[in-house]
Amino acid sequence: MAAPVAPTPEEYPNAVDDRGRKTGLWAERDPHGGYEVGEYVEDLRQGMWRHYADDGRLRSEGAYRDGRVTGRWTWWRANGELLQKGGFDDDEAKHGVWERWTAEGDPLDHGEYDHGRKTGRWTVFNPDGSVKKTTNHRPRP
Repeated sequence: MAAPVAPTPEEYPNAVDDRGRKTGLWAERDPHGGYEVGEYVEDLRQGMWRHYADDGRLRSEGAYRDGRVTGRWTWWRANGELLQKGGFDDDEAKHGVWERWTAEGDPLDHGEYDHGRKTGRWTVFNPDGSVKKTTNHRPRP
C-alpha cells in the first residue's frame, strides 16, 4: 500500500468552537519533530491521525478514540521500511500482535500483548532471519 501524500500543515483550518475547543481538521507540530494531522471533536482527537516528518515522509499512523490511542498502529523508519506494527486497547496499553523489523526490513521480533503484558509465544530473530530464541510468556491471571 502506498503511503498517503503528505498534506502541508497550512491546509488545515485548526478551528475552535464557540467554547474554545479544538474542532475539525488540525495539524500540530510534534515535540519529536515533524507534524501530526487528524481531526478533533470537542477538543479530543478522534479517528485516524498521521505523523509526518518535516520532509513529508509518513512516520506513523493510527487511530484515536475520545483522545486516546486505540487500535492498530504502524510506524516507519526514515528509510521508508517498516519499524513496527501493533495494537492498543482502550486504556492505551499494548494489546494484540506486535511485530518489529530491522532497518533492512528483516524481522526483529514478533509476539502478542495482553493489555500491556507479553503473553504466549514471542520469537526473536537473528539478522539472517533465522530464529534466535523463542520465549513463552504466561497468560495474564
